[in-house]
Amino acid sequence: MNAKELSFDEIKVGDNASFYRVFMEDEVMKFAELSGDMNPLHTDISYAEGTQFKQRLVHGMLLGSLCSRFVGMCIPGKRCLYLSQNLSFKNPVFIGDEIEVVGTVIFKSEATKILTINIVMKKGKDVVVLGEAKVQVI
Repeated sequence: MNAKELSFDEIKVGDNASFYRVFMEDEVMKFAELSGDMNPLHTDISYAEGTQFKQRLVHGMLLGSLCSRFVGMCIPGKRCLYLSQNLSFKNPVFIGDEIEVVGTVIFKSEATKILTINIVMKKGKDVVVLGEAKVQVI
Protein backbone atom coordinates (compact mmCIF):
# COMPACT_ATOMS: atom_id res chain seq x y z
CA MET A 1 0.00 0.00 0.00
CA ASN A 2 1.44 3.35 -1.05
CA ALA A 3 0.65 6.43 1.00
CA LYS A 4 -1.72 8.87 -0.64
CA GLU A 5 -0.75 12.53 -0.75
CA LEU A 6 -4.05 14.39 -0.54
CA SER A 7 -4.06 18.16 -0.18
CA PHE A 8 -6.47 19.79 2.27
CA ASP A 9 -8.57 21.13 -0.62
CA GLU A 10 -8.93 17.66 -2.16
CA ILE A 11 -10.48 16.23 1.02
CA LYS A 12 -14.22 16.58 1.62
CA VAL A 13 -16.47 15.80 4.59
CA GLY A 14 -17.85 12.33 3.89
CA ASP A 15 -14.71 11.05 2.16
CA ASN A 16 -13.88 7.55 3.35
CA ALA A 17 -11.55 4.63 2.79
CA SER A 18 -11.13 1.14 4.21
CA PHE A 19 -8.74 -1.78 4.47
CA TYR A 20 -8.57 -5.19 6.13
CA ARG A 21 -5.98 -6.52 8.58
CA VAL A 22 -5.30 -9.80 10.39
CA PHE A 23 -2.86 -9.90 13.32
CA MET A 24 -1.01 -13.18 13.71
CA GLU A 25 0.74 -14.62 16.76
CA ASP A 26 4.24 -13.41 15.84
CA GLU A 27 2.98 -9.83 15.46
CA VAL A 28 1.20 -9.90 18.83
CA MET A 29 4.36 -11.23 20.46
CA LYS A 30 6.52 -8.56 18.77
CA PHE A 31 4.12 -5.86 19.98
CA ALA A 32 4.27 -7.30 23.51
CA GLU A 33 8.06 -7.11 23.41
CA LEU A 34 8.18 -3.61 21.90
CA SER A 35 5.55 -2.16 24.23
CA GLY A 36 6.57 -4.08 27.33
CA ASP A 37 2.95 -5.24 27.76
CA MET A 38 3.51 -8.92 28.48
CA ASN A 39 0.05 -9.41 30.01
CA PRO A 40 -0.65 -13.16 29.80
CA LEU A 41 -4.08 -12.45 28.29
CA HIS A 42 -2.10 -11.67 25.12
CA THR A 43 0.96 -13.89 25.47
CA ASP A 44 0.09 -17.09 27.39
CA ILE A 45 -2.22 -19.63 25.76
CA SER A 46 -2.83 -21.58 29.00
CA TYR A 47 -3.66 -18.45 30.95
CA ALA A 48 -5.99 -17.09 28.25
CA GLU A 49 -7.82 -20.43 27.97
CA GLY A 50 -8.71 -20.09 31.66
CA THR A 51 -10.45 -16.74 31.13
CA GLN A 52 -13.92 -15.93 29.81
CA PHE A 53 -12.29 -15.28 26.41
CA LYS A 54 -10.87 -18.84 26.09
CA GLN A 55 -8.08 -17.59 23.80
CA ARG A 56 -5.49 -14.83 23.52
CA LEU A 57 -6.53 -11.28 22.68
CA VAL A 58 -4.83 -8.84 20.35
CA HIS A 59 -3.58 -5.83 22.35
CA GLY A 60 -5.98 -2.89 22.16
CA MET A 61 -3.15 -0.52 21.29
CA LEU A 62 -1.99 -2.80 18.49
CA LEU A 63 -5.49 -2.37 17.06
CA GLY A 64 -5.14 1.36 17.75
CA SER A 65 -2.08 1.39 15.50
CA LEU A 66 -4.46 0.77 12.59
CA CYS A 67 -5.74 4.32 13.11
CA SER A 68 -2.20 5.56 12.52
CA ARG A 69 -2.04 3.45 9.37
CA PHE A 70 -5.34 4.94 8.19
CA VAL A 71 -4.38 8.61 8.60
CA GLY A 72 -0.78 8.10 7.46
CA MET A 73 -1.58 6.01 4.40
CA CYS A 74 -5.22 6.67 3.37
CA ILE A 75 -6.64 10.06 4.42
CA PRO A 76 -4.80 12.41 4.28
CA GLY A 77 -1.70 10.24 3.79
CA LYS A 78 1.79 11.74 3.48
CA ARG A 79 0.65 15.22 4.52
CA CYS A 80 -0.67 14.00 7.90
CA LEU A 81 0.35 15.47 11.23
CA TYR A 82 -1.35 13.31 13.90
CA LEU A 83 -2.77 15.51 16.68
CA SER A 84 -5.00 13.27 18.82
CA GLN A 85 -6.78 9.95 18.99
CA ASN A 86 -9.69 8.64 21.07
CA LEU A 87 -10.43 4.91 21.19
CA SER A 88 -13.20 2.80 22.68
CA PHE A 89 -12.86 -0.99 22.72
CA LYS A 90 -16.27 -2.64 22.26
CA ASN A 91 -15.56 -6.34 21.66
CA PRO A 92 -12.53 -8.62 21.84
CA VAL A 93 -10.28 -9.33 18.88
CA PHE A 94 -8.45 -12.64 18.85
CA ILE A 95 -5.27 -13.64 17.07
CA GLY A 96 -6.17 -14.51 13.47
CA ASP A 97 -9.41 -12.47 13.34
CA GLU A 98 -9.91 -10.38 10.21
CA ILE A 99 -10.64 -6.73 11.01
CA GLU A 100 -12.11 -4.19 8.61
CA VAL A 101 -11.01 -0.61 9.25
CA VAL A 102 -13.27 2.14 7.86
CA GLY A 103 -12.43 5.82 8.25
CA THR A 104 -14.69 8.73 7.34
CA VAL A 105 -13.95 12.47 7.40
CA ILE A 106 -16.64 14.00 9.64
CA PHE A 107 -15.33 17.56 10.11
CA LYS A 108 -12.97 19.89 8.29
CA SER A 109 -11.68 23.21 9.67
CA GLU A 110 -10.67 25.61 6.92
CA ALA A 111 -9.00 27.95 9.46
CA THR A 112 -6.65 25.34 10.95
CA LYS A 113 -6.53 22.69 8.19
CA ILE A 114 -7.56 20.12 10.80
CA LEU A 115 -9.66 17.07 9.93
CA THR A 116 -11.71 14.97 12.33
CA ILE A 117 -11.90 11.38 11.15
CA ASN A 118 -14.28 8.76 12.55
CA ILE A 119 -12.72 5.29 12.54
CA VAL A 120 -14.74 2.09 12.97
CA MET A 121 -13.17 -1.36 13.19
CA LYS A 122 -15.38 -4.38 12.65
CA LYS A 123 -15.01 -8.14 12.94
CA GLY A 124 -17.71 -9.31 10.57
CA LYS A 125 -20.78 -7.30 11.58
CA ASP A 126 -19.55 -6.69 15.14
CA VAL A 127 -17.97 -3.35 15.99
CA VAL A 128 -14.76 -3.99 17.93
CA VAL A 129 -13.19 -0.51 18.12
CA LEU A 130 -14.56 3.00 17.72
CA GLY A 131 -12.17 5.88 17.30
CA GLU A 132 -11.87 9.51 16.40
CA ALA A 133 -8.65 11.03 15.09
CA LYS A 134 -7.72 14.68 14.66
CA VAL A 135 -5.05 15.37 12.07
CA GLN A 136 -3.63 18.47 10.47
CA VAL A 137 -2.95 18.46 6.75
CA ILE A 138 0.51 20.02 6.26
